[in-house]
Amino acid sequence: MARVCVVTVAYNSAAALRGMLGSMPAGLAVIVVDNASHDDSAMVAEAADAQVIRNAANLGFGAGCNIGLGAAQTEFVLLANPDTRLNGAAITRLVAAADAFPDAAILAPMLCDESGARVRSWDVEQLHRRMLTRKRNAEAWPEGPFCAEFLSGACMLLRASEGLCFNEDFFLFYDDDAICAAARAKGRALVLVPDAVMHHAGGGSSAPSQALSAFKARHMAWSRLQYMALMRGNAAARREAWSRVGHHGSKALGHALTLRFDKLRADVAGIGGTMAWLRGKRATAAL
Repeated sequence: MARVCVVTVAYNSAAALRGMLGSMPAGLAVIVVDNASHDDSAMVAEAADAQVIRNAANLGFGAGCNIGLGAAQTEFVLLANPDTRLNGAAITRLVAAADAFPDAAILAPMLCDESGARVRSWDVEQLHRRMLTRKRNAEAWPEGPFCAEFLSGACMLLRASEGLCFNEDFFLFYDDDAICAAARAKGRALVLVPDAVMHHAGGGSSAPSQALSAFKARHMAWSRLQYMALMRGNAAARREAWSRVGHHGSKALGHALTLRFDKLRADVAGIGGTMAWLRGKRATAAL
């Protein structure tokens, strides 16, 4: 445990943080970066003796992670979402795998949902996925550690000496895709460790609301295009953007006709994020 520090980024995450911090093994250092929460996230973290860094504004997930990475002083940093549940055995296995595979810059556990079912939290690179015809549920489960092109940012162990950090152009979404791409560009491996098991609720870091759903849809659309531009260039991203305008627009029409207004709001937010990217503007930073 002395070789690892846990970093988590909170935004109105008090409920999730209570569970996460309650699951922490003894002797594990924890840094909570609070992105100007309106609830008592910071107080929950302080009550659990975590180091708390309070940001004056919501800087986004990646920027928050970078602040935590900069404050950590350990050999490894375990980035974990507030809705993750940690355990000492899994952390020990991740560190052992890091020792066994010194070329690995990022290692990740096998994630399970709240029911205990395994989640396929690894994949090929984002843009490669669209070219594959497959049914993921038919894929075999791994029997041992293996290299992947993508590992979920919900829970990942970073080797501090690699100096990896998040691309702060991404306020929300695709930030884990970008850091995985950065590790691959350095010629470093990304390793999934199946016998290191963590639980992740998924989407539970902040309290749900209609405003949050629209906020996420807008950022998902914007970040998708920003990632395309990063990997394939602006021309390819612009072609993708106009395709997405048509995609969101047709869905919005269908949802309007069927009176599915919750879906309609997400479609409109997606169009907003797409048009913001086309105009060279950032998606709205915070709620």
